[in-house]
Amino acid sequence: MLLNMKKILFLIACGLFCSCIFTYDPPRGSLDIFNDSDEAVYVHFNCGVIDSLPLNPKLELFHYFSFNMEDASGNPIEPGFASPDYRINAYTFGSLRIWGTPKNPRLPCDENKATLFFITEKTMRNYSWEEIYENQMFVQKVTLTQKELEKSNWKYTYSP
Repeated sequence: MLLNMKKILFLIACGLFCSCIFTYDPPRGSLDIFNDSDEAVYVHFNCGVIDSLPLNPKLELFHYFSFNMEDASGNPIEPGFASPDYRINAYTFGSLRIWGTPKNPRLPCDENKATLFFITEKTMRNYSWEEIYENQMFVQKVTLTQKELEKSNWKYTYSP
């Protein structure tokens, strides 16, 4: 009986200890993009100087989410859709998470260059990612160096 009680107390102590441990995820650096167009755009970020849009990772029109959770009243939360971070609405800002900190962002590339491919929402709605890749259906491609991004305070304006 005493042995069982010690086991139970040990398990309770382990549970309390583990529940006190948390993970700190510090804020990351970001590249802010202003979309100066009449349509939402999707931005494919790549390290280095890249001539063509890569197949992976593929961009999606929307993210589907579903959780087994309830609201404050106990009603189940319905599944839904959300815009991905790489979708930037017309005449608004969006941010792409990169390395570094908010005060000292940096590119996650050894080359210290990044290529951005801009794809219109109309293209994303009407074609599969494989078709977009095969036909290289981006409207603009820009390569930026870390020095250029630092000079612009990690901001870029997309203008078609």
